[in-house]
Amino acid sequence: SYFLDALISQLIERYGNDVVFHGGIKVTATVDSNLQYAGDQALKNGLTRLDALMGLEPDAEPRPQAALVAVDPASGAVKAMIGGRDYYNSEYNRAINSRRQPGSAFKPFLYYTALYKLNYSGATTMVDSPIAIPVKGSSTWEPRNFENSYRGRMVLKQALTDSVNTIAARLVEQTGPKAVTDTARLCGITSKLEDVYSVALGTSVVTPFEMASAFSTFASGGVRHEPFMIWRVEDPFGRVIYEHLVRGRKVLDPETTYQVVDMLKSVIDTGSGRNIRAMGFTRPAAGKTGTTDSYNDAWFAGFTPSLCTAIWTGFDRERKLKVSSQPGITGGKIATTIWAEFMNEAMKNEPPRDFTIPDGIRFEQADPVSGCKAFSSRAITIPLKKSQTLCQTP
Repeated sequence: SYFLDALISQLIERYGNDVVFHGGIKVTATVDSNLQYAGDQALKNGLTRLDALMGLEPDAEPRPQAALVAVDPASGAVKAMIGGRDYYNSEYNRAINSRRQPGSAFKPFLYYTALYKLNYSGATTMVDSPIAIPVKGSSTWEPRNFENSYRGRMVLKQALTDSVNTIAARLVEQTGPKAVTDTARLCGITSKLEDVYSVALGTSVVTPFEMASAFSTFASGGVRHEPFMIWRVEDPFGRVIYEHLVRGRKVLDPETTYQVVDMLKSVIDTGSGRNIRAMGFTRPAAGKTGTTDSYNDAWFAGFTPSLCTAIWTGFDRERKLKVSSQPGITGGKIATTIWAEFMNEAMKNEPPRDFTIPDGIRFEQADPVSGCKAFSSRAITIPLKKSQTLCQTP
């Protein structure tokens, strides 16, 4: 019903109430009923786990909500959309109407900007340490890491894998915030974004629909497809009065995009999204968790080469997702489990395949601290452009 409501709204906007409700038109939608059902089940199961984690009784009010949007990166077709816990209790579609801070789920736009504008790579090293950035006309910005600890020098691939805020702050200081918001808009974020340093840590609000759409630009190797819900509209006599033509537009550099995707694969394999592997999802995938400072919002946006899905969890009225033994519940705790359960079901009939490697990419083994060539057991694989080298320190 969440998908149908959004679909009908688009049709009314295009053709008017009379045609939609009395005109006898036939609409071919993008939704996949199997994926829609799988998303609904995954969302309900995830929220049941979240309720239990928070110690909420079945009749407790308010209860946390969630949203899921799944998009085909090859076309932009919306394959599934769930806008809340229960449509019959609340018709409000959080997937397209709820604008919330994405937290660190916004960092891929920052990292793409830094790699592309500054010619950095995953092997470029920076220092994780306290930082203070002067802001003209405002107080100094002093972001902290989630764990309130610092680890010194590391490569950028490790910094994104572990979602290190101080290094993200150093990157946005070098690129400038406008370059980051420009990248996000190229990818498909349409909500208003503030050109401030903290945008790199996800302080501007976005919708789950936008996040699924924007992350699908990474999944497609930098080709942007506008998200859509209608394939075709026919009049009562079977004549086609509208047909969607798939047109992709290259908006990102494919080599840089692949370098970011490689980092996001590491998030799932060894970083804040590793819960996905624990849930039994084994195929190649990439993504990013997000948690706001207040623990009001917990996200995971991720993709395989053929499907991109964004998950948001939180309360309608901003309220902390908390559990007694921890400061709060992160995107890596619950949003990842919903994503993994949905994607396991959604992808079960597809053969596993990895992301396409652009021709201009080569791979090197690098030390995660120095960024120089390494052959030890702790070495990590870094994709480099032909023009790039290891041991790069800005």
